[in-house]
Amino acid sequence: MNTQFKKSAEWLNKAKELMPSAAQTYSKSYRYFCEGAAPVFLDHGEGSHVWDIDGNEYIDFICALGPITIGYNNKEVNKAVVNQLKKGISFSQSTVLEVQLAEKLTKIIPSAEMVRFVKNGADATSAAIRLARAYTKKDVVLASGYHGCQDWYIGSTINDLGVPKAVKNLIKTFEYNDINSLKKLFLENKNKVAAVIMEPMQENGPKKGYLEEVKRITHDNGALLVFDEIVSGFRMALGGAQEYFKVIPDLSAFGKGMGNGLPVSVIVGKKKVMKLIDEGAFISFTFGGETLSLAGALTTIKLLENPKSFKKIWALGNRLKKGFQESIEKKNIFKIAKIVGAAPHCGIIFLKTGNLSDHDLFSVFQQTLIRGGILTLGINNFCLAHTKKDVDTFIKAADKAFDDVILAVKKNSVKGILLGKKFRPIFKRN
Repeated sequence: MNTQFKKSAEWLNKAKELMPSAAQTYSKSYRYFCEGAAPVFLDHGEGSHVWDIDGNEYIDFICALGPITIGYNNKEVNKAVVNQLKKGISFSQSTVLEVQLAEKLTKIIPSAEMVRFVKNGADATSAAIRLARAYTKKDVVLASGYHGCQDWYIGSTINDLGVPKAVKNLIKTFEYNDINSLKKLFLENKNKVAAVIMEPMQENGPKKGYLEEVKRITHDNGALLVFDEIVSGFRMALGGAQEYFKVIPDLSAFGKGMGNGLPVSVIVGKKKVMKLIDEGAFISFTFGGETLSLAGALTTIKLLENPKSFKKIWALGNRLKKGFQESIEKKNIFKIAKIVGAAPHCGIIFLKTGNLSDHDLFSVFQQTLIRGGILTLGINNFCLAHTKKDVDTFIKAADKAFDDVILAVKKNSVKGILLGKKFRPIFKRN
């Protein structure tokens, strides 16, 4: 055991007995890091940096899985939350904060005519599917991307324990950037499809005309188009991927970066669909109007509205991609390392080679980065607190990490190189 993670190890032993995966979110679990050679519990954050409970400092390129868009412990967001805290958190009736944030969202999100606040991304995507089914009076859903833990979607993956077979039969998945795979599903499920739900930004982005064609085919078949912008929203552009690609869906789910870490998400869309919430499409949550998150979101959006904000996020991401590319070219490792993603959400994936899996290679890579003070899950997020210096530190650490990956490939083994346990993700797709 690496002694610099002594406290993390002690608390992990307790957590394993008390909590499944020792965390509340799969991707924050110890299994997503090199157990024994990585932190497990974080204590606090400031700007783009976080500190673990052993006092080790890291530049965080995970950003809490995406919600941190401004930076940790931001004074302006904190002030908005504290001021509202003095008034109260949840009330017996609505507050004007709901109206203020709703009005703001209808101005900045192209598809937003009306809104409904929820808490998690899965809440928002599930609300969208219920509305689409209510509006079209059809049941089948065609999906591309990841859409949360609810039965209607997770039943399409191998993580489907506890999902009724009848529910599984209503969800079909199609390949991103393959329009024929979508057409095929419409033919196989003629007049049965309620909605096409997709993450509009996947991998390196849509082929020219792809999203437009998805929308046309969806509407031609009497279905609604839903964009899951939980990841792309407030990261690619203020109005999400739909603003960036200029393709407007019928319904959209937003969350994560909207509140700079506060628990808030939203379903937005056309009035004629959203009004069904008042006509039996039941979407109602006790904490939908919780005020701290709404106040924080208003301030977060205000800061993101600065024209320089997204220019900075794109510039930082492109700087990182350029640094990765130079290292890959210099070391001639095109066959084992690949850069993926648009600048605001980009990173490295590894390819199986010899006896080594992609997880073996990533484990070596991540372990070396952690020693270099970098926290990453492979695909990286950026916030306004990140600096060019942060990115350059990452590039330098990655250059060294690539050397360790190369060594593992030459040995055809991670033995003696990997100090901790391997990266062992819990969630897998089919």
